[in-house]
Amino acid sequence: MYTVPMALAACVSTRVGNELGAGKPRRARMAATVALWCAAGVGLAHVAWTAAFSAQWVSLFTREPSVVFLASAAMPVLGLCELGNCPQTTGCGVLRGTARPAVGARINLLSFYLVGTPVAVLLAFGPWPWTGFGGLWYGLLSAQAACVALVLVAVVWRTDWRVEAMRARRLTGTGAETTATSTEGEEQEEMRRLVAGNGREADVDV
Repeated sequence: MYTVPMALAACVSTRVGNELGAGKPRRARMAATVALWCAAGVGLAHVAWTAAFSAQWVSLFTREPSVVFLASAAMPVLGLCELGNCPQTTGCGVLRGTARPAVGARINLLSFYLVGTPVAVLLAFGPWPWTGFGGLWYGLLSAQAACVALVLVAVVWRTDWRVEAMRARRLTGTGAETTATSTEGEEQEEMRRLVAGNGREADVDV
């Protein structure tokens, strides 16, 4: 299941980086938006099939009744985890395309170690016997929920695409080349004006 959002993340990272480097922030934003909606659709598909075919899927790997029961109970929660995981993985790809991979890394670290791990430990080994094994999966679900929320905030609400396009040009040196070309053009224009002025002065002297 993880391969689809990973592929989306790789594609959108490249596309967003190319569009920003070309100075096209609107196209970069559109690419990010389309990728995130595709990721949400993939996540919904995961929710549907894990809920509908949980027992059948588990039975492909084992016939032990207790294992089938536990794994089948965890499959719908896994589907909900993928509903968050698909957009957050794709969103991290967008952050890489805008040259901000550290933001995605910090969000993942915060979500999985400071949110997911404590919740999983409390639910699995705390005073709530009705969670047990499922508590580990609910901890993962809480981590994915925190992660997707923070990634969407970083990508959708905190990204100024025009600023990112200018930063991309600065990082790639495109802006410096443009400035150098502009300076050379100004110098050549100034030289032509000086030559033309000298020619007019020579005509007046004659």
